[in-house]
Amino acid sequence: MRHRGHFRCWWLGALGALALVWATSAQADPGPGTYYIRPLGAVDPAQARYACRIVREAFQLRCVVLRARPLPQRHLRAERQQYDADGLIDVLFRDLPTDGVGLMGLTNADLADARRPRFVFGLASLVDRVGVVSLARFRNTWWGTDPDPARFRARLRKVLVHEVGHTLGLEHCPNPHCVMRDDADLEALDQSPEGFCRRCRGGVADGRRVRPGTARWHYLRGHAHLGRGQHPQAVFHLQLAAELDPLDALAANDLGVAYLRRGDGGRALWWLRHARKLAPGLPNAAFNEGLIYLSVSDHQRAREAFEAVLTVDPSWALAHKQLGLLYDEFLAKPTEALAHYQAYLDLERGQDRDVEARIRLIKGGGEPHP
Repeated sequence: MRHRGHFRCWWLGALGALALVWATSAQADPGPGTYYIRPLGAVDPAQARYACRIVREAFQLRCVVLRARPLPQRHLRAERQQYDADGLIDVLFRDLPTDGVGLMGLTNADLADARRPRFVFGLASLVDRVGVVSLARFRNTWWGTDPDPARFRARLRKVLVHEVGHTLGLEHCPNPHCVMRDDADLEALDQSPEGFCRRCRGGVADGRRVRPGTARWHYLRGHAHLGRGQHPQAVFHLQLAAELDPLDALAANDLGVAYLRRGDGGRALWWLRHARKLAPGLPNAAFNEGLIYLSVSDHQRAREAFEAVLTVDPSWALAHKQLGLLYDEFLAKPTEALAHYQAYLDLERGQDRDVEARIRLIKGGGEPHP
């Protein structure tokens, strides 16, 4: 069982990473919401109804079975006769109704993803609020043994609760007595508990409060659109999130990122500055502001912004890299450039051939790597 985690960076060409943040918005509980089940391909209607029953019992959410949609053949891995679970999530993301707390696809097709190329029982996204579960390997007949309907239902229940938990924001749990633990094979799944630990029960309660129309819901939707490069939709939802929670610096920051990706640097800069006013200790907005100044060759303001990042968080590796480039290429301060390049490499604990070559050049030992 897998989840697609939230993302923290969005790449801006050669400039580096725009800093996104994972927001948590305090919202009043507007009441129970609706969770949706979407059959993919031929699925027994009784099994889809049973899936809804599980959602109602485990999460106290209203559940509705949507009309089945065909399995998209573009996501079939023909050599293994498996469907790409990530690709199916992208399809299901577009299917989430506007009043939906979340949506889970249900299919008889076998699934795999890039992280577990052999197979996955299911996959869900912490950001998209959608996921997909395969029924194929829950059946004993898949493994060449006699049918066992009770065991099939138990496996479905555990995996469905686990994946719905992901769509409500729960990550994998280290507690071996929690259904949110990560079970990679059938033996582990059969030994898995059906219930949540105390911590994850609290996470479910938090996830249930994210209702359509709340600031948090729009924030997550905007985040997901941004990750897909759908910048107008990202701006739409993040703008609503910022309006519904005007004191949320994180929503303001990410709205600035969305405007920048849409090509509106003026609005991007306004929202990033606004985020810094709301939360002076937030390094993300300062970093993004530095990227904007860098893109218009305002090197002094870019330097000030990146240094503001390090004042708050000295371990921000990309801020060190950007300062190294500024001091090296534009401000003619090789000593400062060398210090920031070295700090970047130390923090990344990896290789960056370009930065290593620049260090050698400053020290007089070589040429930059092309």
